[in-house]
Amino acid sequence: MSVIPPTDRKFAIVNVFHTSPEHQDRLLELMSGGAVTMGEQPGCVSVTMEVTDDGTKLISTTVWETEADFTAMRARSDLQTYFREVSKIISKVDSMPSHVAYDHIVTQPA
Repeated sequence: MSVIPPTDRKFAIVNVFHTSPEHQDRLLELMSGGAVTMGEQPGCVSVTMEVTDDGTKLISTTVWETEADFTAMRARSDLQTYFREVSKIISKVDSMPSHVAYDHIVTQPA
């Protein structure tokens, strides 16, 4: 079990990407590739993604050590093509900056 202590306020960004059912798989493919690159960025803690069953949304939560780490990632010139590709297949994105208040990861005994 892993729990983030409440004194360790990690920056998180929750994004809801709105897309069409015919683009959801491609969006997930692009976002998964981007997550690998983001994972190499200093300060990236985790990236999770969920897709809705109706095919119209992808929800991404990315946790960072600090907001400055997130801002540095957004400024990377090598990610600008990725951001443009994502923007072509979404109709809008709802972004919610936040801080991790609780994280409980359950592990089963071996």
